[in-house]
Amino acid sequence: MENSSRIKLNKKSLFSDIKINVDTFIHIFCFLSVLFIGADLLGVNVGVNLRFDQILLFVFALLLTVKGKYRFTYNIWIIMFALFSLVSVFSAFSIKRGILFYFSIAYNIIFIFYSFTSYVKTYGIVCFINILRKTCYVQFVIFILQYFLKIVFKYEFPFLPTYGFFMGIPRFRLWFYEPSYLANYLVFWFSISLYTYLLGNDKSYFKDIIFCALMLILSTSTTGFLGIALVIVIVYLIWICKRVTLRKLLFPIVILVLLGISYFLFNDIFEVFIGRLFKGSLDSASGGRITGWEETFKVFKENPLFGVGPGNYGLYLGEDAGYVPSNVTLELMATLGIFSAITFYALTLQQIVKSVRIYKNNKNSETRLLVACAIGLLIFTIILQVNQGYLRLYHWMFFGIIEGGILRHKRSRKLKYE
Repeated sequence: MENSSRIKLNKKSLFSDIKINVDTFIHIFCFLSVLFIGADLLGVNVGVNLRFDQILLFVFALLLTVKGKYRFTYNIWIIMFALFSLVSVFSAFSIKRGILFYFSIAYNIIFIFYSFTSYVKTYGIVCFINILRKTCYVQFVIFILQYFLKIVFKYEFPFLPTYGFFMGIPRFRLWFYEPSYLANYLVFWFSISLYTYLLGNDKSYFKDIIFCALMLILSTSTTGFLGIALVIVIVYLIWICKRVTLRKLLFPIVILVLLGISYFLFNDIFEVFIGRLFKGSLDSASGGRITGWEETFKVFKENPLFGVGPGNYGLYLGEDAGYVPSNVTLELMATLGIFSAITFYALTLQQIVKSVRIYKNNKNSETRLLVACAIGLLIFTIILQVNQGYLRLYHWMFFGIIEGGILRHKRSRKLKYE
């Protein structure tokens, strides 16, 4: 009997170790997935572009499943978006192209939205934000190294090429498709950092603000500059509405001084990428994106209910399949139709409203980070309007983070009152 009990204890100890290892691997693959979530340039061509980050996310979801923590949770807007998008496939200009593109929609929902929802629901939003910050520090170090090697030694990594030059100024994008994609992603981090620093009074986020602002400036993306301005204005208004103090009134002066220093240090970048907003038309400053809005709206008017089908925009206009709209909302309307566009933004609005409501009812470190992410999602969505891509992996990660935070709060309240 004694030997039997020892064997049972040993087995129990063995399985405990396995659980610990699974948790460790989950955190490692969460870190790697977030680190490379925008790695458009890192992939292999196997008929389609198989991206490195997609492989990582698949393993991440698999590990959560092994742990027994991966869950398909109910969200009416996700379900409706998936269904309306599916209907648009069967009314597509090219059904074959629509089916292939729909796999990307399904992938984002299954392997990104629900993976990060499950992770945050299990381990908490504080745990996730700690991982997010670490990945951003790594990105900052690599970005600065890339910048230094290019400027000083005229060398660039073959697997991380720069985005070329604009009026003699080198443009940097890390491993993102282009500088504006990097800037869109960084806006989310910048929002969380400034919000938590000012409203959460967490001074550790000061370095995050500096690192992120520096990357946004050096990315040379006009979108990034607009993102900096929008984050500062929105977060400052929220901050000062809480209670007016001398420190808050002096904040704009500090920002102006920092902008003056930045202008002095990066004069060429400011002159070209901010100056073009005032020297030319808004359309030319946006790289001609605004001109394309009329064309996309025309496509929507011709196919208002279910669009021309996922990924079919270019084919419908007699162009290459890679020809895409230049505004994410118009892209949704033209390719998936009005119903899909409504459900997509209903999900965004639902998450923001729920996060703010949760924070008002229960203010703590978790709910503060949750509302910081909601503010980040709001600003990210606004900035995304001058670009395309409703299937950006990090966009769906943002959805998953907030959804997980909301569900975790609901579960904790339920356990509290049981």
